[in-house]
Amino acid sequence: MHTYALYQDPLHGEHLVISGHEIGMGMVPDKADISDPILLRHVLCLIILVHNFFHLILYWRQIKLCRKSNAPPLQLDGTMSPDAFEASKDKQLHASYLEVFDLVLDTAYSCLDMYLSTLAYIWKMTVDWYGYADDIWLNVTFMAMFSTYLVIRMLPSLFYEKLVLDPKFKVDPEKSPPLVGMICALAFIVVLLQIAIIPLTAIFMALQELNVWYCILLVWLIVVGTSLVILGFVGIFGVPCIGKSRKMQDSDIDDELRDVLDSFDFPGRVYLVHTFNVGRPTAWVMGCFCCLRLDIHDNLKLNRGLASDDLNSGEVGAGLKDDQLAAFVAHQLAHWHLQHVAKTLVLIWLNLVIYLVLFGLCYNWQTLYSSAGFTNLYPKTVGFWLVYKYLMPIYHDISTWIVFFFIRHFEYAADAYVVRLGYGPPMRAALLKLFADDIEFPNVDHWYLMWHRLRPSMLQRIENLQRLYKTHRVSRISLI
Repeated sequence: MHTYALYQDPLHGEHLVISGHEIGMGMVPDKADISDPILLRHVLCLIILVHNFFHLILYWRQIKLCRKSNAPPLQLDGTMSPDAFEASKDKQLHASYLEVFDLVLDTAYSCLDMYLSTLAYIWKMTVDWYGYADDIWLNVTFMAMFSTYLVIRMLPSLFYEKLVLDPKFKVDPEKSPPLVGMICALAFIVVLLQIAIIPLTAIFMALQELNVWYCILLVWLIVVGTSLVILGFVGIFGVPCIGKSRKMQDSDIDDELRDVLDSFDFPGRVYLVHTFNVGRPTAWVMGCFCCLRLDIHDNLKLNRGLASDDLNSGEVGAGLKDDQLAAFVAHQLAHWHLQHVAKTLVLIWLNLVIYLVLFGLCYNWQTLYSSAGFTNLYPKTVGFWLVYKYLMPIYHDISTWIVFFFIRHFEYAADAYVVRLGYGPPMRAALLKLFADDIEFPNVDHWYLMWHRLRPSMLQRIENLQRLYKTHRVSRISLI
């Protein structure tokens, strides 16, 4: 294995010269074969166009549904006011139009990067500036310039959001960061990226000396090991950045919650997390084996479990009553009982294995680099972007649908388990109460949801609960 010096004199050594044939902006392939880089360039851009056009259809389906929705659904009668519905509708339209703009912009950038050989031009600039440097220095410099370029590409989307969408949908300036502040945030992101790039590039340059399949196995084992360590860590310490945890004693647990814990024979510890108003009210079971804990966020309890005089006006009345809280905790314990976390991790690990195998098959494909305008001399790190961006979109769509499908049906399975325990009605009431505390647009297009929502919509869960205790007929297709 070669030894790389991360910090060195970039003017020391033999000057590097890029030589070899490059296709430039050529448009006509020499032969009708995928080994022709110009033909491959057209194929890769076609993959981007097909992939993005498919998601553009999904976005427009959601926008169409949003536009034709004029009143809250019947299931939310008494929960969602017409004014709240209109406000959530504007917020959803704002987000959907931004998604469409970002998708169109990504299509243009991706195709122009290929036809104008943008990445090869950045590499050429790197070699011109640091032609005497070692390979690792060149790759670090290239990644620094490339990451800066990716951040700069975000500026049109930022301008569109702040100068077009925010005025159109009357976004409150007090609740939205200003344009100047967002630009400064992007500059800060550029600096953070440079700090991360140096060690990550050094690690990659060391790994790429290995056989590609050994490298893939090592990366997969690192990801699996890291996820298991994190699972054990949160099981012992929780998530400290969310709030301070306090172990609940028997006197802190009411009868309804105690019945739920006893019905599941839950062996772990129970904690109440005093949150810093971060995220939605929730509860979760974390950890594994002996490192098992149930965290209940205090904002999930009615009035955070405090007297009304100790709360801000916006917090009074928020949260769940005791029976609703017990049903919600039962749902989370059902996930644990049915081993949904373990099954999700296996899905993710399996998906990662397939992705890494495909990556290993494509990473050393010289024609891929030639299609982007490179010669035989190219930065090793650019292969990650080319494979991910241009070869993996279709696989990503397939794997996303499969993983999201299982995760959504884990929610349905947990709800079904709760109904069998007799918590169906309070679970439905809990869902409606949490929705009322944090309003969002309730209608989600079925096709859009399958690729862009990890969990089922609140209306889908309510309809599924009604189907489970047989008060309402629901098509199973609508729950996919």
